[in-house]
Amino acid sequence: MSGGSRRHRLLSGVPHRSWPDGMIHHGARWLLLALLAVGLVILYPSDPGVGIGRHTAGTVADRDIIAQVGFPVPRDSAELRRERGEAAASVIPTFNYAESGRDSALASLGNFFARIDSVAVADGVAGISSVLSASAIEASAADVEILADTGRAASLHDLAAAAITTLTPDGVMAPGAASRLTTDSIRVVRGSRATVVARSSVLSGRDFYDRALTGQEPGPETDLLRLVLARYLAPTLVPDELRIGRDIEAARDMVPIMEARVLEGEAIVRANDQVSDATLRKLEAYRAQLRLEGISVDSSNLGGAVGGLLLNVLLLTVLGVLILFFRPDIYRSFRSLVAIAGIFALYFVGAFVMTGLGLPPAALPIVFVAVSLSVLWDGRFALLAVFVLCALTAVQEPFTEVPVAIVLLAGGSAAALSVRTFRRLSQTWVFIAVTAGAYSLVILGFQMQGESSAGLLPLAWALLTTITGAILAIGFVPVFEWVTGITTDQTLIGWADTNRPLMRRLAAEAPGTFAHTMQAANMAEAGAGEVGANALLCRAGVYYHDVGKMARPGFFIENQHGENPHDRMPPDESAAVVRDHVVEGVRMAKRERVPEILVDFIREHHGDQSISFFLQRAREEAEKEGRDPPDADHFRYPGPRPRSRETAIAMLADSSESAARALDNPTEERIEQLIEGIFAAKAKGGQLDDCTLTFQDLARLKRRFVRFLGGSHHRRIAYPGTKHLTRGATGGDGDER
Repeated sequence: MSGGSRRHRLLSGVPHRSWPDGMIHHGARWLLLALLAVGLVILYPSDPGVGIGRHTAGTVADRDIIAQVGFPVPRDSAELRRERGEAAASVIPTFNYAESGRDSALASLGNFFARIDSVAVADGVAGISSVLSASAIEASAADVEILADTGRAASLHDLAAAAITTLTPDGVMAPGAASRLTTDSIRVVRGSRATVVARSSVLSGRDFYDRALTGQEPGPETDLLRLVLARYLAPTLVPDELRIGRDIEAARDMVPIMEARVLEGEAIVRANDQVSDATLRKLEAYRAQLRLEGISVDSSNLGGAVGGLLLNVLLLTVLGVLILFFRPDIYRSFRSLVAIAGIFALYFVGAFVMTGLGLPPAALPIVFVAVSLSVLWDGRFALLAVFVLCALTAVQEPFTEVPVAIVLLAGGSAAALSVRTFRRLSQTWVFIAVTAGAYSLVILGFQMQGESSAGLLPLAWALLTTITGAILAIGFVPVFEWVTGITTDQTLIGWADTNRPLMRRLAAEAPGTFAHTMQAANMAEAGAGEVGANALLCRAGVYYHDVGKMARPGFFIENQHGENPHDRMPPDESAAVVRDHVVEGVRMAKRERVPEILVDFIREHHGDQSISFFLQRAREEAEKEGRDPPDADHFRYPGPRPRSRETAIAMLADSSESAARALDNPTEERIEQLIEGIFAAKAKGGQLDDCTLTFQDLARLKRRFVRFLGGSHHRRIAYPGTKHLTRGATGGDGDER
């Protein structure tokens, strides 16, 4: 085995050994997957990181630092505390006016002097001292003597009551509340009415005492009056602590905590500018915002790169496993996998360019991928690849928003499902219209939800990308075919044209073979459609299956008019001529660059079955002449046996059509018996062992061939003028001669 063929076997097909063949076979696929995953990490780094550097106030910046994200700049903490303190101190405190405080004070005062009078009569000085002690009034002996004097006590009572009655209506604050005041005004709430009054218009405890003692001569009586008022004065202005606290907090909160806001793209500091304290605060705020958003600062983002690589590998592995289990034919072909990877790479490079140009997600070339894969394989595989590709796109840094994946999924899925084999270029506008319609609906849906990125511009780009992607994909078909070795339906349509040189030659040089070819092609196409095989491939393949007969057309019965040259030839030479039409056909097809998939029809339409007519003649002659029986291998087609459903259908259609031409009185029953016999002979001879036709497929093919041949070979009326020319043809066994 040559080095090239061994490498091909290791990379494509089924490896014969686990080691090293299997390792190389699967390892090459993993390497392809890894290269694509690494390429995506390089093309779309998950977090490129931002360099800020270290700066000191008073130094000069060595480069421009431009904000890649917007962020607020907090104020200096000391300045913020100072301004919040000033705001709290400027809050006007609220006091509730308690009119009941005056009445309560008068009642308590009256009760005190009543007890003094009572104990003075009963207990004298001792009783007065006990009342003062119980009232928490620290009185001296002189104070006790004053209270023991009924007249002086009554005068003291009158002075205290007059002070409370006269001075409390303006409002009196407790000494502690007054000392906490930091404003020149207070808010006084009387019932449901609140009034802001000057601090000087209300009295503190000290102010009250000073006003109450105005005009009094210093002495023991004045000192005792102060002590009594201090004990029984009830403030009429009570601070509303809850409201004051709430107002203070509101005032503190009103002080802005942010100094400024830097917009995305704004310069934080310019090269050669001096770095100030304010600049340092901006840089620290920028650093904090970047970290908050998960962007690395002043370091390589190794974790982000590894995470992106892991996601890429996982999603590509999903696609690889799905191909392995559900499309093993693609997995076995390394060239096909290279083509898929190349299509994905083209998509992501195009997406990278479009992102750099600031185009909307609808402009991403997902349609190019969907159409290419649909044309190369089928819509179901293209749909599967589109789903994985959309997920793979969604994990790349520029496309992480949900609408991006949905828009791509809608357009790609519509393109994958709407692409069909098209015989005219104008038919491409059908799936372009379907895809554009899908884009329109999803963009309209997002627009109705208020999505800011929706609108006419994305729709216009979606239409442009759909048209461009479809045209590019169709234009790239020859390149994809060259890379993968696949012959697409679009290429088959061209080779199924009867105006191609080989077909024109066949019609001119072997008209009988050409007529048989057309009939067999129609029959194979009908049968392929019945069992779900590629009908177009069957038609195109059968067109070329007998082109080798052009080398010696007169040696084949459908082209003969008169004497049969085989009647004068030894059977081994006749068998060689018949066998050589396969070899000659392959040679002619290769010279005309016929695709290999069609050349297989030439090789396989007879398989390796024996040329039974001439083998039997050779045996009869050998027996008559007393020679050894002939070697059966000399009377056998070169093969191989049909390896696909389509070439197997071509073999059955070719034999059935040839045999039906020689059938005498072709009734439906006789045609059915003929077809049954041909199918049974092919199966018994092992000619169908290497293809994937099932027994159910064979049963359906029999019924379809019977209907087809019944319609083609139905009995016709013998007209009087030509009756002498029409008679049943003599039978044959279907061998080509």
